[in-house]
Amino acid sequence: MDEGISRLPERQLLEHRDFIGLDYPALYMCKPKRGVKRDDSKETYKLPHRLIEKKRRDRINECIAQLKDLLPEHLKLTTLGHLEKAVVLELTLKHLKALTALTEQQHQKIIALQN
Repeated sequence: MDEGISRLPERQLLEHRDFIGLDYPALYMCKPKRGVKRDDSKETYKLPHRLIEKKRRDRINECIAQLKDLLPEHLKLTTLGHLEKAVVLELTLKHLKALTALTEQQHQKIIALQN
């Protein structure tokens, strides 16, 4: 790596245990109950909605970045330059299907050897 370019910190991968106990409904506490009259204008509720949407987009972008990091290098090299989000998702699906097929083949070989 070039000495003049500082290394970016490694992205911390999320695991299943990271999602246990997350309180997603708490993000939506700003929404008024249906049928309740409110004296505030709509502007009061736009900011929390924007924040909620930004957090949602940030989570999606972070997950896509983690998927990109997990992709094998040979798949990343099939495209030139920047990998778009849609391409990352397509390559991830392609890789998962290949892994699933390989696992199934190995499973069939094991069954054949046992018989």
